[in-house]
Amino acid sequence: MAKWRQRVAHELSGDTVAGLSEGNEVSLFFDGDNAYEAMLNAIAHARHFVHLEIYMFLSDQIGQTFAAALAQKAREGIPVRVIYDAIGSSAANAMQWAGMRDAGVNVVAYHPLGIARKHAGIPGRNHRKNLIIDGTSGFTGGMNIGNPWSQEQQRENAWRDTQISVHGPAAGDLNQLFLDSWKYTTKETLPDIDITPPSHGTSLCMVVGSQGLGSRKQIRRLFSVHLDQARHSVKMTMPYFVPPRRLRKSMQRAAGRGVHIAVLVPRDSDVTLVDWLREGLYPKLLRWGVRVIEYLGPVLHAKTMVVDDSIAIIGSNNFDILSVLMNRETALVVFDDEVAEELNRQWENDLMLSERVASDWKGIRPWWRLMMAKAGCFLIRKL
Repeated sequence: MAKWRQRVAHELSGDTVAGLSEGNEVSLFFDGDNAYEAMLNAIAHARHFVHLEIYMFLSDQIGQTFAAALAQKAREGIPVRVIYDAIGSSAANAMQWAGMRDAGVNVVAYHPLGIARKHAGIPGRNHRKNLIIDGTSGFTGGMNIGNPWSQEQQRENAWRDTQISVHGPAAGDLNQLFLDSWKYTTKETLPDIDITPPSHGTSLCMVVGSQGLGSRKQIRRLFSVHLDQARHSVKMTMPYFVPPRRLRKSMQRAAGRGVHIAVLVPRDSDVTLVDWLREGLYPKLLRWGVRVIEYLGPVLHAKTMVVDDSIAIIGSNNFDILSVLMNRETALVVFDDEVAEELNRQWENDLMLSERVASDWKGIRPWWRLMMAKAGCFLIRKL
């Protein structure tokens, strides 16, 4: 392991679940249907437990398919536990949860809605998208469970996202995050089943997980450490780009010492307010020499980062204030040149549907959007 990678791992180790793990086998998914097929296959072959911690679990075709798979596994006598975010999954049909519970799935809502309910109305969401099978296999990334990520269901309008599977010790680290969320949500301490995962892979991994309100440093340091340690390049794909002041300073320092920073963001995301806030940052980013690129294809939802073409980061966390200050998030840091190269190839594919933001970017915006960008610039200075 190169010395500079060792520095990154050392700097980040205190913010990870269990430090650096060896012998992991990882696979990337850029197509929702392929990711869902692998996830459903893993559920079907579970022998000890299935743990799902998810922000958005819909009741459409994909959601019903997963609900049926989880219910079937529970009927087989395998413990199945699901934590869904009450706001992220608010569009789900209550009958879906009832059917899963009837089959034996233990389903709980994170920060449920309703004044009289425990933990209700508390700011901060469970934004994770983690599936863990037996503590030996896991999935994380940006993909929720629903039709928007399926090309079979949405055709050319399917969301562009990235998911990663991991087989090995890092899956056990993902499970530790689930156990913590389960205890917070239910007050029940689950036994940590000691299962030695197979060690077939060669990837070194670190799992970073934030615990929501009151636990602010993990995701911020995930970004700041990599920006501070980067030697020549940082490529970020981020759908929601509204970083707080400390992360903006990290970007400025990195760009100032000659690191080539490129940020791929959607021109029009699914959250319009975020677009206005992000555009308020464009003047500064361009002045610092940051290369800003706008994705013009379907909804961009991937949250990835490649540092020096050697470190890959895939997770649920955005480069924004909610991920840094409020939400439960997960990121998998992979020290593997081949994984970084695969992300870089997808980056090049995404650039084919993108356009670089130039100094005259204001010329292609309507006047009202420029006014909103100015308001966004004012608001961001306060954060």
